Amino acid sequence: MRFTSFINEAVEMVKQWNDYVSKNSMLKNAIKVLKNIESKKYKAFLVGGCVRDIILGIDFKDIDIATNIPIKELEKIYKTHDIGKSKTFGIVVVREGGDSFEVAQFREDGKYEDGRRPEKVTFNVQLKDDLSRRDLTINACAISSKGEIIDYFDGKKDIKNKVLKTVGNPYDRFSEDFLRIMRTARFSAKLGFDIEKDTKKAATKLSPNILKMSPERIKEELFKSAGLGGKKFAIYLKILDEMKILKLILPELVASKYINHNLEHHPEGLTVWNHVMAALESTGTMEPIKVLSIALHDIGKTITLSHKEGLPKYFRHAEMGIKMGEDIANRLKMSNDEKGTLIFAIANHMKFKDILKMKQSKIVKLVNDDNWDVLVSVCMADEFSRGEKFMHTSEFEKIVDKAIEIKNKWGIPIVNKTMKLVDGNHIMELTGLKPGKKVGEIKAKTIEWIVDNDIKDSNEIDKYILSLK
Repeated sequence: MRFTSFINEAVEMVKQWNDYVSKNSMLKNAIKVLKNIESKKYKAFLVGGCVRDIILGIDFKDIDIATNIPIKELEKIYKTHDIGKSKTFGIVVVREGGDSFEVAQFREDGKYEDGRRPEKVTFNVQLKDDLSRRDLTINACAISSKGEIIDYFDGKKDIKNKVLKTVGNPYDRFSEDFLRIMRTARFSAKLGFDIEKDTKKAATKLSPNILKMSPERIKEELFKSAGLGGKKFAIYLKILDEMKILKLILPELVASKYINHNLEHHPEGLTVWNHVMAALESTGTMEPIKVLSIALHDIGKTITLSHKEGLPKYFRHAEMGIKMGEDIANRLKMSNDEKGTLIFAIANHMKFKDILKMKQSKIVKLVNDDNWDVLVSVCMADEFSRGEKFMHTSEFEKIVDKAIEIKNKWGIPIVNKTMKLVDGNHIMELTGLKPGKKVGEIKAKTIEWIVDNDIKDSNEIDKYILSLK
């Protein structure tokens, strides 16, 4: 829902605002917080992203509040909660009607020595001082409890014109926290806004400083952007590339711009980069790890390019991409789960196409993996990137149907039940073998044989075990 009077300047603003607030329980509770603070003769406003999103008509997930009430006075109204060291910066969390809100005192930041946090903050300031430290003008508006918009930096105008511009000097704003450069690229991709010329120029010039940021923060920003979905993430990556940032954080992906593709197999573009962008644009998933896996599934092609009869080939590119994926995951400090998912997708995206020719036991290993659904998303994007005219839809559907059939027949519970029939102790009792490597080999071969041949009879299984003795 959009509060259109912010742009259209409707006469009955208060009435429209009250109607708007009444239809959103979180907003209603936030206004209660503002009014409770105002009842103590202090000022309070909605600030930041929620204001921007209200103007744009985008659903907001949280609401931030800025105020001049001292924390000690606020604690007379609400029980406050700290977030790490946030209280040092005048930020606490309060709850109202089941919703949580970050409440921050008006503040002015001192010098940023570490490119992330100010060395000191000053609290005895006005709302304008507080808003002036925001990154972009579209994020520097405020709303009063009565729906009045406070806009010192033409944020409303920039929203209307779909332009991203820093509050004040872009070199100063980006130098305060260099991650703001990537954040600006994310807003551009998310909202479809252009980055103002001087803002983009400053971002590009300061881009080497991104490497001063912690890998964890860079990864978090990448995942937030991947969570916008494939189409917007493709735009985001192109913006990072234009601003000379992508080569610093994902050089493996930038290298794909210079690796030719065979147009017979990939009519979507001349390079691996073109293919990756098309794959991202074709996916409907919004899960960050899936989107990132799609973006990186073909990185192995950048080090395996060869030519046969004048055409580009990439033998073992999935296998060679594993080490590259591990390097990326380690460099960005991904969690073990995230790393495992990325590697599984890179390693197996070519195997997916061979499922109709695979033994059942090999298919079972794929479909029973926790990351199977990620692999399906990657391979679907890989296939659909070719465009409707060239993609093999019926073939892809046959592969998925086959995988579902095998999963229904040999899901994890059934495989676990089968493994009990081929217990190591049973093998040793049956064959007279002692504990050792041979027992493990027999167990693995027997389970594979059972799955490949749909064996259910325990007597047949015992005969097979004895044949391997």
